[in-house]
Amino acid sequence: MQIFMKESKMTTLQAASIIITVMISHIILNMPNHLISTTGSATILNIVYLFVISSFIFYVASKIFELFPNYDLIDICNFTFGKIFKNIFCVAVCIYFLTISGFVIRIFAESLVLIYLPNIDIEIVILIFIAITAIMNLLGFKSISRVTLITIPIILFSMVIIFISCSSSFIPERALPVLGYGAYNTFVSGLRKYICL
Repeated sequence: MQIFMKESKMTTLQAASIIITVMISHIILNMPNHLISTTGSATILNIVYLFVISSFIFYVASKIFELFPNYDLIDICNFTFGKIFKNIFCVAVCIYFLTISGFVIRIFAESLVLIYLPNIDIEIVILIFIAITAIMNLLGFKSISRVTLITIPIILFSMVIIFISCSSSFIPERALPVLGYGAYNTFVSGLRKYICL
């Protein structure tokens, strides 16, 4: 067990690269479309609002985790609420991740088929992604984190190039009216869309 624990550890840089990769894929695939359709011209204001709320949640979470050094979320559930709640929480998290994984693979496969592979069935693309995921899991999480660490500079550089090349299309007047479709859509519906993504 001790050997497995040593092999599963990764550096802070590797963990940060995995988080950045997940967020970038989330941002590129579906988040802008959902936010713009919900908040309209108030998308910039909504992003600032979401950033403030997310920062507050992460700050509170970091303070809570400081009370439990070397504990993960499951250990904290066990310590705080007992073994029964810990088991319920573990099952709920597994169901959540399996469901979200299915949705994400389906959305990503649909995007690829629609843009790049119109002559290939979506089922084949989904099976390829599942096979790649299974192979990567067999290789271990450490190998995934190392590959992510290698690819993240290329991804970030590509995003910067795309952002700079599109900068001539940024027109400040498109951010008006500031509240877009209204305060409710900006602050409530926009937050709900972000949570559901």
